[in-house]
Amino acid sequence: CLYDAGQKVWTDSFVSDRSHNSKIFLPLKEALDVCQRNLELIVVGLGPGSYSGVRVGISAANGVGMSLGVRVVGVSSLLAYDSGASNYLVTGDARRQSFFMVEVIEGCLISEPELMGKSEFTSRIEALGGRLVYTMDQSVVDQFSKVTLRFPVAENLVSQKGLANLSPEQAELSIEPHYLRLPYITEAKKKPVPGFSVR
Repeated sequence: CLYDAGQKVWTDSFVSDRSHNSKIFLPLKEALDVCQRNLELIVVGLGPGSYSGVRVGISAANGVGMSLGVRVVGVSSLLAYDSGASNYLVTGDARRQSFFMVEVIEGCLISEPELMGKSEFTSRIEALGGRLVYTMDQSVVDQFSKVTLRFPVAENLVSQKGLANLSPEQAELSIEPHYLRLPYITEAKKKPVPGFSVR
């Protein structure tokens, strides 16, 4: 999405479960052509979301920022849902048999996403009444009728829901993905290679 003097002048979108790097660069090139590579600031969503998708997006933003000498600012994607509302909850599948839930009030995150098991998550969803609850995980919508499928959109990162709620200190922070938990790293299993001994 491109803004000029506070007005949206160009936007495009796509949804992808995989192959993010094959889908992001065509609209990115079009955006750069539209603005003739004349940018003052680049804003990128930090997730949480697809592990690869978030990292590809941040890498693309940093690459453009470095090549054009433009500052890059990151905003939590949780603030950018296409909801038309300032108050809502975001949920999702956090993998490893867990879910996350976080509240957005007046366009600001109230806390970090809270992780919980399915039983607690089900109870929390049932107790929410008629409140707006969004997810970008179709599997969550299939299991919980009170949850609506929505996606973060680029224009909300720049609008008052996103960029305007950053303090100057936050805007200067390094651009790091917004993970739900620390990376899960395991040691590779040693496989025997013909002609070599395994130690």
